[in-house]
Amino acid sequence: MERLEWILSTLEQMLNTKQKRHIAGGVLVSAALLFGGLAVTVVTLKDETHELEEF
Repeated sequence: MERLEWILSTLEQMLNTKQKRHIAGGVLVSAALLFGGLAVTVVTLKDETHELEEF
C-alpha cells in the first residue's frame, strides 16, 4: 500500500501542469494507435501454412 501511495504521489508531481498532462496524453494516444495498428495487422495476416498443405 505504501508503494502505491509513492507511485501515485510521483505521478501527481510529474503531471502537475496542464502542459505536462497534455504531452503525456499525446504519448498514450500514440502508443494506443501503434499497438492497435499492430493488432489489426496480425489479425488480417493470412496463414500461409494452410495454403501449402492443400496442394
